[in-house]
Amino acid sequence: MVRHLAAGGAHVVVTDVDEARAADVAEACCTAGGSAEAHALDVRDAGAVAGLFADVWARHGAVDLVVSNAGIEAGDRVQDLAPERWAQVLEINLNGAFHCAHAAIPLMSEQGRPGALGIVSSTGGVSTLPYQAAYIASKHAALALAECLHVELQATGAPVQVSALMPNWVRSRIFDDVRAGHEPTDPAARAFFAQMAEDNKARGLDPATAARLLLDGLAAGDFWVFTDPERTAQLFRDRADKLLELRTPAVAAAPAAPAALT
Repeated sequence: MVRHLAAGGAHVVVTDVDEARAADVAEACCTAGGSAEAHALDVRDAGAVAGLFADVWARHGAVDLVVSNAGIEAGDRVQDLAPERWAQVLEINLNGAFHCAHAAIPLMSEQGRPGALGIVSSTGGVSTLPYQAAYIASKHAALALAECLHVELQATGAPVQVSALMPNWVRSRIFDDVRAGHEPTDPAARAFFAQMAEDNKARGLDPATAARLLLDGLAAGDFWVFTDPERTAQLFRDRADKLLELRTPAVAAAPAAPAALT
């Protein structure tokens, strides 16, 4: 996403908990003729997030677009999921988005031109899956945060566009990062997670393609921003039907992975 923005003339601020990863992306942007800087940032740390936004504001005088994209996965039964891992997923996927919004909105409201805030939920934000309680809960909550923030800023007249980014399958590192240290312990959960990872490789969009689609939606001022509008619309309809008909949640007969992760 930042490579597209840098290629379009924006100065981009790349952040990652791993500073080397952020630096690699920023360097690639600059090598291609763009303008970028890199910073290590743990979005769980509200003070660090606020400090970075204040620093960027002081040096550049504006914050035009923020995309809260930090996210991790956790695939296991609730009873097997370490409380610390549950908390980590919520702190990064949900609290991180809150901390960015909390820091960005006052600055965007003062800069004299509209700003945009993209909160990454996913199609997981309208799905219900086994062995995915932490991730799915975080993405449902991130969507609720985006919706509430959108109507709140409308009510107050703040010049900030809020968008809910709802990517479907994208070939990111999210499954590899789990396998690096948080492999599911339950055999059924492990098999389900492995199938999801394989399906993501087979069906997922290239990250650059997904980023372009998301940026197009942000540029259009859309609240709902998708990478696969047709599939996502079906998931929305399925979710609405389940709620309207008061269906009891049920698992599919086969443990095939859903179209539901970013």
